[in-house]
Amino acid sequence: MAYKDRKSTLELISADPALDLALRIDDAVKRVRPDGWRGVQAREQVIKRALFDILLDKSEVERIFLIIKAQSEY
Repeated sequence: MAYKDRKSTLELISADPALDLALRIDDAVKRVRPDGWRGVQAREQVIKRALFDILLDKSEVERIFLIIKAQSEY
């Protein structure tokens, strides 16, 4: 990606807080998820901890976790 394109992308992200949050969550889940995490409480907790580090709210973690759990790409 050319520097100019990358700069435009970063400006777009910083201009949209919802997009920034979604990308941070996506990155965190992909970075920490253990293999076979669904249905294994200890492995699910790893993901929830990463979400909490971003969201700082237990009820939001639970809400977002249900969405993540339903997504096959994770």
